[in-house]
Amino acid sequence: MGLFQKTAEQRLLQEALKIAKATAQPNGTKAQGGGGGVETRWRGASRLLRSMVSWVPGLGSPQRDLNTSERNMLVARSRDAMRNHLLARAAIGRLRTNVVGTGLVCRSQVDADALGVSAQQAEQLNGALDRIWSLYADNPRECDAEASLNHYQLQALVLVSAMVGGDVFIATPDQERPGCLFSTRLQLIETDRVSNPNGGLDTANLVDGIEFDALGAPVRYHVSTDYPGEFRRGHTLRWEPLPVFGRETGRRRIMHVMADKERPGQKRGAPYLAPVLEPLQKLERYSSAELMAAVLSAFFTVFIEKTDAFDDGKMTLAALGQGESSRSTDDAAGDDSIQLGEGAIIDLGKGEKAAVANPARPNAQFDPFFMAVVKEIGAALELPLEELLLHYNSSYSAARAAMLQAWRYYSLRRWWLTCDFCQPSRELIIDEAVARGLIDLPGYADPAKRRAYCQALWIGPARGAIDELKEAKAARERIDIGVSNETLETAAMTGEPWQQVYRQRVREVQQRRADGLQRTDTPPAVPASANNPDSPDSEQE
Repeated sequence: MGLFQKTAEQRLLQEALKIAKATAQPNGTKAQGGGGGVETRWRGASRLLRSMVSWVPGLGSPQRDLNTSERNMLVARSRDAMRNHLLARAAIGRLRTNVVGTGLVCRSQVDADALGVSAQQAEQLNGALDRIWSLYADNPRECDAEASLNHYQLQALVLVSAMVGGDVFIATPDQERPGCLFSTRLQLIETDRVSNPNGGLDTANLVDGIEFDALGAPVRYHVSTDYPGEFRRGHTLRWEPLPVFGRETGRRRIMHVMADKERPGQKRGAPYLAPVLEPLQKLERYSSAELMAAVLSAFFTVFIEKTDAFDDGKMTLAALGQGESSRSTDDAAGDDSIQLGEGAIIDLGKGEKAAVANPARPNAQFDPFFMAVVKEIGAALELPLEELLLHYNSSYSAARAAMLQAWRYYSLRRWWLTCDFCQPSRELIIDEAVARGLIDLPGYADPAKRRAYCQALWIGPARGAIDELKEAKAARERIDIGVSNETLETAAMTGEPWQQVYRQRVREVQQRRADGLQRTDTPPAVPASANNPDSPDSEQE
């Protein structure tokens, strides 16, 4: 590179100056573009404004803007933040607990009209399909290739792996096991193992381990037999092309769960924490430094000052050796460091005096600044400050608004997980159950009827409430005015299907009546506060 060769930024600046001169008015004033910059219609496109001159990003394809090397670094840093950064751990843990929790439970909802069956027959089909799914999902040996997690635990692992690594892949190998009803296993493959064979460059139809057709649909995923960079004795790293769909049956053979797909043509996902890794790292360092400063300030720190009257001939404080409390325990190394004893009174040498150092910790400005940064991080992650820190110290309305806003994001993630992992894996099991004769579904070979049989409702843990009495009253009002129904309200408040709750309630009421514990001639009592808003027992916000 020559000495006088201009950088790309300098060339862009000179071009902008030329444009500005060309658009200047004859009287020497510069043309204004409707409130934009001096040479552009939009301020955001200006190359002359001081605030924008150094901001010169380049246009790139989805693969270029998320290339392999940068994505690998983002994944590595996201995993490290998940391990060591408190706030990152909190964000991922909050997603796992609220999106999946104890697991998304499947309740079959066959389309009776499409199948031409009665409502009673549809209920019988729903019950049979739910029993088939429970046989598979509840047993780790049935669903997990590693035979360690059931389907509900796999849901949480899939979500965490996708959010931290950007994406995760789930292969469905066929393996018979003694004592098992099914042979379809779910094998999770981390993002590291999907890459171009032998670390090759991307091609026209192969990007970062994903091979696709002319329309951009994935055809094969190239999976390495081990993690790149891992060296094991007697093991050679090789890549296996796994087809996305079976050649004869068209069944899904591998699933791809991405954290987010933000651009058309994007093949791999970026980690959930990628946009906030820099502020997370700085905030963690700042928090650690303040914590260490607070710990040090808890000790009575003293410096020994030597004045001009210091006498070399007189023994110093370090040489006095006032027991174990004043000298270092490492005497063999010649370390004469001074340590304060508990309640010790030490006579200083001539010319020595003690000076107390006050680090002024804890820092009074730490908490406001920390909270301000966490608010920005939470906004980027779509998690309110109260939800991210589990710190509800504001009013009822503000706390409930934060919970509702966070729940919208949890619902989105839950729906995304259902579409990419839960429902496809269930359809594979129904396919195998029909093929093995475990259940009879007439017309299942027809794709339209197959979809009618496979329709289901995935119900996760309930949202919860700050004031359950208010929430119950609001649910009753929504049902009474006709904007909701008992099925929706039951699922939102308890996480259980209304049919199951209703059947159990009927059994309980019948049993109480049979045992004489409940009178049948009087309606249940209604609290006075329910009909009298002015009652002292009524809830007021």
